[in-house]
Amino acid sequence: MASLDTLVSYLYIILAVLGALLAALWLSVIIWAFRDMRGRTRDLFAQLLAGLVVAALPGVGLVIYLVLRPPETLAEAYERALQEEALLQEIEERPICPGCSRIVHKDWILCPHCHTRLRKRCLDCDQLMELHWNLCPYCGNQHVDVYVGGGVEEEEVKRNVKQDSR
Repeated sequence: MASLDTLVSYLYIILAVLGALLAALWLSVIIWAFRDMRGRTRDLFAQLLAGLVVAALPGVGLVIYLVLRPPETLAEAYERALQEEALLQEIEERPICPGCSRIVHKDWILCPHCHTRLRKRCLDCDQLMELHWNLCPYCGNQHVDVYVGGGVEEEEVKRNVKQDSR
């Protein structure tokens, strides 16, 4: 009888250890599901519901959670949004011709497709300026637009037109 009692006590110890391991595993799966859901959504209700489903349905709850959880984490969604924003910004930063809407280079004076005037040169430092600027940001000199008129002699206009066409 002593050996049967010893065998039963060993069996109880083994079952207690296995039960404690299963309880620890169950608790760790609940915590993992809650933390994983916290990384995938800001909705507190969804986070709590994920933890409760995994807790209430020990084996099946984890499978249900894995099927229903959002496919990407908040960090992945943020990174994807940044990449999309960078692509959109890159597309928007390309200058286009106001006449034909084709992409032009930022150092072009005329559009090669429709011959629309894009920029003008400073008379003093020969840097490119926007058409609506009357003050050169490179040398600080104020200019009268030779293409609109305004008192610049005809010889100087012809010289600037030749320089701009280069």
